[in-house]
Amino acid sequence: MPLGIARGLRLVVDPRASAHIYLGTVEIEIARDVRRLAKPGTRCYDVGSHNAYYSMIFARLTGEPVVSFEFDPLGIERMRANLALNSTIAPLIDIHEVYVAYETNPAAGADTLDAIVAREKLVPPDLLKIDVEGAEAGVLRGAGELLRRRPHLIIETHGAAVERDCIDILERVGYRPRIVNQRRWLREHRAADNRWLIAEGSPRPE
Repeated sequence: MPLGIARGLRLVVDPRASAHIYLGTVEIEIARDVRRLAKPGTRCYDVGSHNAYYSMIFARLTGEPVVSFEFDPLGIERMRANLALNSTIAPLIDIHEVYVAYETNPAAGADTLDAIVAREKLVPPDLLKIDVEGAEAGVLRGAGELLRRRPHLIIETHGAAVERDCIDILERVGYRPRIVNQRRWLREHRAADNRWLIAEGSPRPE
């Protein structure tokens, strides 16, 4: 990728995909926030990793292990293919094949972030990124204990209703989320009501 925060990373890309993915200009609306919040030493979770794009960016910016969550088998396949192309970063990515949700439901392969962290004794995140195609509020509802630790959050919301739900959840625990709109120039092909929430916390020491 020749440009942006992913510059230099190698990525398997569908030839039908947007040119922004090839160029590295995808989601540049939040690139400055990603750089600012993912400082060296920051521990990151990537919920809805899709193809490991942000997981690899977080690992490179922070120098720390990144915990990635993805449920879609095709997504897992994409992640592994991309990690294989970036061998210096791949060892930092810890893939968890699970549907992160508001409840623990083994029959559906679903679990909450709080339950996963407690059961697997994971180090809690300083930065939590969520992009789960409309189920963002459910992820937050299953992460009450993590939210009390006040990590920074970057959330892509897929629609006005889920955006309102996420804002309500975050405000109830003391966050003041900021909405980031899509850029007006060279826009990507995404739904008009897709936006991002940036919620800065104050990650607590162990």
